[in-house]
Amino acid sequence: MNGLKLPRRRLLILQKVKTLPNIRMSFALSEKMKTELDVIAAKRHITTSELIRDYIDKGMNVDKTVSDIDFIRKQIREELEIMIKPQVNRLAKLLMRIGMMTVSFCYFTSKIVHLFVPFTDRTSYEELMGQCKHDAAAYLNMKDAALDAAFQSFKENET
Repeated sequence: MNGLKLPRRRLLILQKVKTLPNIRMSFALSEKMKTELDVIAAKRHITTSELIRDYIDKGMNVDKTVSDIDFIRKQIREELEIMIKPQVNRLAKLLMRIGMMTVSFCYFTSKIVHLFVPFTDRTSYEELMGQCKHDAAAYLNMKDAALDAAFQSFKENET
């Protein structure tokens, strides 16, 4: 065996494995398919029968993988849920806090306006909130460059 010295017992076992009887099967191929198989086998320096067995083995492995795909998907889903669920819960709690602070600030601002702006100069609450919502929507739809320009104009107006 290519200069490799193996104990006689192991050599006999390897020879038996090599010479396991194959079951003969016959099937029909088109002439074109037979020619293509012969060309591919010649390129690989193997017999056409070995090539066909290799293709059958690969096809069976694909079928096994396809049948295992549901199990693999379930495992991936479970792992993702274990990793992502705590982060999603943390973000949900954080968003609830942000919402609470936003609403608190809204009411705080309206009370400040109520306390310090004379009654005759006040705008109705509904009109003020409508203007604020419009400005907020415009702000959220701005691109980064427009935001930078807006902040720069605020800084220039302050000085």
